[in-house]
Amino acid sequence: TTPLMPLYPDTPAPPPQCIQSIGYSGWNPPPGNRRMLGDLFYLVVETLEGNTVHITAVPSGFYVNKTTDGQFDPNPAEISHKGYTLVDTLKQVSALFNKNFAVIQKQSVKRNPYEVIPIPFPSFTWCKPPTKHTFDTLRAEEAYIPNSTSDEMSLGMMSSRDWNEELQSARELPQTNVHEQIVRDRTIFRVTCDFVSMAIKGAQAVVDGNIPPLNGADEKKSRMYLWNNIFFSLGFDMKEHYGDFGGDTAAYAAIAGDLRGISLYQNLDTEGLHTLGTVIVDYRGYRVVGQSIISGILSRDQEQSIVYGSIDNGKTVNSSDKFSTVLQSSSKKLHLREHSVVGGDGAEHKLLTSYDCKGIIGNDGRHYLIDLFRSFAPDVFALDVPLSNYKNPEEPVPVPMFKCPPSSHKLPTLRAELIEAFACYRYVLFTQNLSAKFIRAKGERQHKLKELTDSNHESDNDSGCSVESPVEQPPPAFTETDAKEILEEIKSEGTARQFGSVTDAEFDLRYNPDIYTKIETREEASALAQDREVVQDMALFLSDSVIVKFVYELKTMNQRPLDAIHLTDLMHGRGINMRYLGGITTALHENREKNHNYAVCVSAIVTRAAKQAFKQYIIDIPSQQLAAATAHFLNCYLGLVEKTATSPGEHSPSNGSTQTKKKKNKKGKVFVKEPTSTWCSTTSRTLHSTITEIARQKFDFALECDDGLIVMPLTLMPMTRLLCRAVGIQLVLRDYLAESKFVEADIMNMYPIVKHSNPRARDARKLKEIAEDRLSNGYLGESHELITEALNTMLQVYGPLHSDIESSHKHLAHINYLFGRIGQAVSHQKQGLLASERVNGVDHFETIYCYVYLALFAHNLAQTSVALRLMYRAKYLLQLIFGPDHLEQAAFDINIGLMLQTKGDSKNSQKFLESALRLHKKFHGTQSVQVAMCNILVARALACNADFREAMKYQKHALEVYSEKYGEEDKRTKDCSAFLTKLTQKAVELQKWLQNKEKAVVPNMMVSDVLNDSTISEMLATVNGIPATPATPAQAKKGESKVEEIKKLGDSEDLD
Repeated sequence: TTPLMPLYPDTPAPPPQCIQSIGYSGWNPPPGNRRMLGDLFYLVVETLEGNTVHITAVPSGFYVNKTTDGQFDPNPAEISHKGYTLVDTLKQVSALFNKNFAVIQKQSVKRNPYEVIPIPFPSFTWCKPPTKHTFDTLRAEEAYIPNSTSDEMSLGMMSSRDWNEELQSARELPQTNVHEQIVRDRTIFRVTCDFVSMAIKGAQAVVDGNIPPLNGADEKKSRMYLWNNIFFSLGFDMKEHYGDFGGDTAAYAAIAGDLRGISLYQNLDTEGLHTLGTVIVDYRGYRVVGQSIISGILSRDQEQSIVYGSIDNGKTVNSSDKFSTVLQSSSKKLHLREHSVVGGDGAEHKLLTSYDCKGIIGNDGRHYLIDLFRSFAPDVFALDVPLSNYKNPEEPVPVPMFKCPPSSHKLPTLRAELIEAFACYRYVLFTQNLSAKFIRAKGERQHKLKELTDSNHESDNDSGCSVESPVEQPPPAFTETDAKEILEEIKSEGTARQFGSVTDAEFDLRYNPDIYTKIETREEASALAQDREVVQDMALFLSDSVIVKFVYELKTMNQRPLDAIHLTDLMHGRGINMRYLGGITTALHENREKNHNYAVCVSAIVTRAAKQAFKQYIIDIPSQQLAAATAHFLNCYLGLVEKTATSPGEHSPSNGSTQTKKKKNKKGKVFVKEPTSTWCSTTSRTLHSTITEIARQKFDFALECDDGLIVMPLTLMPMTRLLCRAVGIQLVLRDYLAESKFVEADIMNMYPIVKHSNPRARDARKLKEIAEDRLSNGYLGESHELITEALNTMLQVYGPLHSDIESSHKHLAHINYLFGRIGQAVSHQKQGLLASERVNGVDHFETIYCYVYLALFAHNLAQTSVALRLMYRAKYLLQLIFGPDHLEQAAFDINIGLMLQTKGDSKNSQKFLESALRLHKKFHGTQSVQVAMCNILVARALACNADFREAMKYQKHALEVYSEKYGEEDKRTKDCSAFLTKLTQKAVELQKWLQNKEKAVVPNMMVSDVLNDSTISEMLATVNGIPATPATPAQAKKGESKVEEIKKLGDSEDLD
């Protein structure tokens, strides 16, 4: 198994202790007479020397007073210790404080600012080095005061911040110029960060039972909470609103869909339309939703507040002209069609959203849109709706290439990325069709005009007109008026409607979000048929175009996701729902032994199924048994538990029983009732059976099992890491052995999995997209200028740590590398790496690629030792998250092997190159071009070691492949043949010398171009898909200072 300790190789030593303890004195607050003298508060400090001093804080600074634990005397002490700051005062009181505080200051200066700057949104890691718990009264006060259960706390009045007012006011800020836009974006981002942080704390307090519910008499899943002006509810069907859609399962899915809808409308930024601040927190098996509170919503019934949409599943429907006006622009951008629905009273209403979406006018006069879970097109495959051929009913019904299993609820929708891609695809088809018709009509009209002109000319001749010198008449001009007439004729033929448009005047694709609901409608059958056709075509576009292309990329390994998290990112970026993962994995099954993407897909299925099993398992476990139950689940997940009960002291409670235990006092009366430990009955086989069934239901995929246990696609640590990241388990950082069980001490904590909207700097994002487009077209100067401007704007909005800033630094690094400014490329890549480690995580796939490119840039600065340490780090991280048999490992091995050749270490270089050759043979076959290239690299390494006969074997194999693939006349084939000739000559020379050592002169065993730096740079560039631009001596000298800063980033042990 992969060791975990190198994950944090440079864990800093704890700073020296400066004081024993510090806290507020029990004599606080100052009495009235002392407040009149300027006393603000009192502190009590215990120094390292063992002395206890009481300090008075006044507007002018701090001083030591005469107070003791038993007597209050806030006057200055006889030996005066005064200072403008508390630190100055403590330096006078304690010599050890003065000494140790100076050490801390020196240590903090040495640290990189990116290591200490707080990140915008809270981030958690799945494993963490153990930390020593120290005595700190201030920390205790900060931890418990926010979770107070006082009356003031229960009313949600602890904080004076009105989150909803802050969020909505920030969005109403002016944005008439660039400066106002930056101020507005920064305000929205900062308020959102504060709201998310507070919502996470509140959600954890709700699950931990530290906040009393508003409706304590109701059952637990129906309880609601109010804390810090944030409304919390649990992810259950509280009032049976989702009874017709799937109950608790539908409610759980609706929460995530609502957040996606909120993010969508917030990105549109429609004036006059408001949404709630929303945070989803998955913690200890519960899904908690925290939302800002609409002004006045708690003082009136919800039924009275709804002015748009339905609150009772269509029995009562409301519509509002004001909401319809506000929604006009957003509905066009979201491709939502205005449709009519009929309420229970028989009245017809025109809606621009789903009827489930509700509009509320708050006491502040703002128009709020809530419950946006049906803001996207329904997925006909997940709804298990039979397909139809709407254009030609007599023809066969289309058969999709990929389908997903029927959903357990009735709220499955397609992703926004897919809907937008489908709209663009249809628009391209429309423009192509329009262009073809226009060209054909233009040619016909010109031909008719020419015929008309010719006929007029002939009629003139027939009438007796003499023509002295016949001159050929020019063809009639095709005017703009003619073009407009042709376009109007084409539009009148309904060309736009053939591609899903709702109008003939322009291409305007719309869909009806309520087309597969039970709400009554009076629309014409033709309109409903067109609605069904558009939604069905979206699903078929996903199945037969998007997924087919993605599967092809996975099969050919043009896409190589490093882990299940990377796979999810790729699928969502293409608009593919994860419920289609089973079909994608099945398509890869045939060639699973030669494609590591199959293992990535299976690991994603197993992890998602185990995540659902863990939530069912952990939700009712009391807090005092969390560590034991979590360790037991991990052991069952990894197939280490065969018996139905765990032994005491191993990872179970001390009683080791599943029965209820009652403790008694000396008189025999019961005073504690311990909860039942039913989780002990879970075994590896029962858990794996549950996971297998969930995978079958959710993904329609049969996991491979052996003797009742799932055959895990990856090794211990990659599978454990995926599960921990999915459910929020935090392990202690140590090296775990394959056969050793987890124990209670290994479970450090459980952290929340958080989902929320992420406001962006809109202008900066647009500039960044334009810069990427300009770079793809080769305009380096324009791209550099645009991305620099975007980065400066992002820094003003986000601060130095954000995912957009990380990607911008990488973009700038790439441009500077292409310009030959390698030092600047190293600087930007280093900043991108540090930002990625803080924002994404030290073992995230983006972080791994940052290490690789930083190593390549450092190598171009002739800093090969630094580059090697960075490559070792990247190789270790990939081995941790997936294992040794990934195709990217071959690229990493080639990079390391070539860099070792630069240092003259041919023996170790040969080992890494042979490892890359083994992987390419496994995934591409022996006759592939990739294997041929690896054979050439191994042959060069062997030639450096003067093993010419062995090198000739590899070179001959490469020559055979090149000759077959490219032909004898290709430059690559000729170069390969020339190098084979050189090897043959050296082998002959070496053999002659060995036969007659005494007479023969020692030959030069070096083969030309083997250790040439430019050759190695070209090979590195080819392997990594970047141009080879070695730095000049001046560039190398300029970049040395930058390289010194990155040396500490690559510290990792050699994994060979």
